[in-house]
Amino acid sequence: MLENFPTSILEADDYGWIPLHYAVYLGNAEVVELLLETNVSLAYIKDKEGMSVFHISAKKGHVGVMKTLITKSLETCELLDNKDRTALRLAVETGNRNAVKIFLKELAVQDLINEQDKVGNTPLRLAAINGRYTILMMLADDKRVDKLAMNKEGMNTADII
Repeated sequence: MLENFPTSILEADDYGWIPLHYAVYLGNAEVVELLLETNVSLAYIKDKEGMSVFHISAKKGHVGVMKTLITKSLETCELLDNKDRTALRLAVETGNRNAVKIFLKELAVQDLINEQDKVGNTPLRLAAINGRYTILMMLADDKRVDKLAMNKEGMNTADII
């Protein structure tokens, strides 16, 4: 199909999804890898909500797909959606522990662990705000996580807990 209809991989539906979005959503790492080998820039195409394929994989917890995306298109993990969330923030907000584990394990994405959003909340603080206690403990147990980071209101995670 790719040989006969090479532009079909760029055609978006009403949601702004291209075939790569669907492969990621379904957790099909083989198809994801095949599509990215055809055109790695596909990984940077966002849907109408501003979600990249990395956002979708983190939300769904498709670890194999996340690893493929980190290998093939690392910079996509830093993309922001229309709500200014990284894929890590989305994983924390939705309570996806497997996705958060990948972020903690992968050396290449560790700078996101303490990144603050526009109001100064870190992933640790977001875990507390959203009642994601398992993720809160995962982050709190990691020595790289800044447990005393203050948001713009001068509050840290302990103030929420």
